Amino acid sequence: MSEVRRIRSLLKNPFVLGASAGIIVILFNISIASLAEGSLQKGYHVYLTNGIFVYLIPIAVGIQMGLFRYHRNITTANLAGSEKMGMAGSATSSVAMAACCLHHVSDILPSIGFILAASSFLSRYQDAIIITGLIANVAGSIYIARAILKDRVILAKAEKIAG
Repeated sequence: MSEVRRIRSLLKNPFVLGASAGIIVILFNISIASLAEGSLQKGYHVYLTNGIFVYLIPIAVGIQMGLFRYHRNITTANLAGSEKMGMAGSATSSVAMAACCLHHVSDILPSIGFILAASSFLSRYQDAIIITGLIANVAGSIYIARAILKDRVILAKAEKIAG
């Protein structure tokens, strides 16, 4: 089995994909903070000062990506509507992740030289923006979980009819 196939089969595991997505979120956030602060050590410190959000954001993204992968695994080639459901879940996940990470724009804006007012606004409402992103992420996860339950019922009925 080639290395690419092995990686692809690993990424079809919902736990591996979810954990990988969570780790990528952590690395992305630390790299944005490090870029804004000028060093990896300062960026790591800034990242850790976000309190509980340091843990909630990657966990929420990891859970949602794991649910999405699980849904894709059970519906691939079984349901006509699975692609639509997968795209809807992917769009929800993308919006949630963008909203979730939006507050890090406040770390970059001053160093790039954008409007100081925008940076001040984002810094002031950072917690509200993060909470909004987490709520969107939870809503996306609930949506995908409901789709999983619905599709499992449909698949069970189809297996009962075929079997």
